[in-house]
Amino acid sequence: MKKSVVLAMTAKWTLVVQEYELVKQKRSKNFKTVEQICNAYKVHRKDIRKYYERWVKSGKDNNALLPLKRGPKPGRLKILTKNEERIITKINRKLQANEFEIYHLLKARQDFRIHPSVSTIYRTLKRYPLNKERKEKIKRYEKSYPGELLHCDTFYLPKTLFLDRVRRYLVGVIDDCTRLCYVEVINGIQSATVTKAFFSAYKWFGIHGIKAEEVMTDNGIEFTSYTSQKAKETHFFETMLKIFDIKHKYTHPYRPQSNGKIERFWETLNYECIRVQAKTLSMEEFTDELKEFMYNYNYQRRHGGLNYITPLEKLQNVTEILK
Repeated sequence: MKKSVVLAMTAKWTLVVQEYELVKQKRSKNFKTVEQICNAYKVHRKDIRKYYERWVKSGKDNNALLPLKRGPKPGRLKILTKNEERIITKINRKLQANEFEIYHLLKARQDFRIHPSVSTIYRTLKRYPLNKERKEKIKRYEKSYPGELLHCDTFYLPKTLFLDRVRRYLVGVIDDCTRLCYVEVINGIQSATVTKAFFSAYKWFGIHGIKAEEVMTDNGIEFTSYTSQKAKETHFFETMLKIFDIKHKYTHPYRPQSNGKIERFWETLNYECIRVQAKTLSMEEFTDELKEFMYNYNYQRRHGGLNYITPLEKLQNVTEILK
């Protein structure tokens, strides 16, 4: 770093620590107390003490007054990615393994950048606790046959994803039993637009032999209307459900966990398809990327919630049982 830059960055604190030392020795001509220094330079007493001790220990070198880099020192703490933390917590919760057992189990994995130490695994588990009270509150369920319950939701796409910088959205419908999912890009989340996309999803599930009996959505205006009973009866989405004899189930307000399967799908889609795009795309390019991801998700990708089989395999297994 150039001397001129160092002088510019340390000029203020050089004056502060020098005046602080003179006040301590009662030789300052400008200030009588430390409080006066704080008021004049708009600094805190603790910061003065911190910089002064650093300055004295360095032999009164002005370089010691430069701002230090925040965060842990290199090599001191191993920082894990969210995916690596998710793997550790999943092993802990499914196998009831402690940090020492997880340490040895992770040796065989190739998807970790750096093999975490026992203390790193312990800190990760401390950040994601699951005590008895939380275990009792978690309610997991899975419907017994395809079409028994569909989860439907909308998702905002970032403008920066597209070359024309136009806001677009996704409509997603996922089957609770098989996790087969249909996604469509739309230009707005008006009720008529979302209803049209759901109708396409209804036909897509029909091709797979799935007849929807009930659908769960949030309380957004694209799905329902609570202004009056008359408005609800003329709502596009509600009217379509009545035509196809599909029951409508609503999530509790401000409780997205009720629709957790589609919410988890959005997280997967965002992490594995949207965020990995290295450049802005045209609408046609994004549609192709989305179709490729959905083909992989529905027919090739093994799903952790299905005991590591694909949604198509789950559909085939359940269909054989129901025959």
